Amino acid sequence: MKALVKALNYFILVSYDVIKTIAGLVMAATIFIVTLGIITRFFLSHALSWGEELCCLLLIWLCYLSASLATVTKEHVVADFLSASLPPGLQRILRTIIRVCEVIFFGFVSYSVTVLIPSLTNVSAALQIPRMWYYMPVLVFGAYMALVIIVDLINDFVPGYDFFGQRRAKEVAAAAEAERLENEAMLKRVDEFMGIKEDGEEGTV
Repeated sequence: MKALVKALNYFILVSYDVIKTIAGLVMAATIFIVTLGIITRFFLSHALSWGEELCCLLLIWLCYLSASLATVTKEHVVADFLSASLPPGLQRILRTIIRVCEVIFFGFVSYSVTVLIPSLTNVSAALQIPRMWYYMPVLVFGAYMALVIIVDLINDFVPGYDFFGQRRAKEVAAAAEAERLENEAMLKRVDEFMGIKEDGEEGTV
């Protein structure tokens, strides 16, 4: 059991980095295509017939890539002003119920897409992109987000294997330490500028 939990958490850790890289490339490609379209339209008087189609497809993928990243980092917008007032035990029960509902939702969405995809036989006008590729991220990343939530739920009962959480905690601690050192260096420079000695006495400016 612990080996499975460890493997799942390691998969989440690695897949997060891969998805983050892909999302960056998709965003860069979208910006490039939009910029190219502006240049060709206003400077060459020639609009790209395929630019809008490709950007639409890329934005759909980017949306679900970003949603997957936010699911791993737990940075989705939440309204917890009511749940935060509950006792810790009830908060944990409520979080578990919410996660189970989320898994059911993503499972239902992913299943619905698998039923829908075989009927999508039409293609886009310019690039002839099969319509299924517009719905594929819903299937792929819907299933991925369901897996992330399941692993997060398992980590509550089998602690110690949340590798992404551990890495995130180290990054936060390192950032806090770097900020502390930067503040100390800045205060030291201010003291030197004001002519304050280490013993607290003011020196000659």
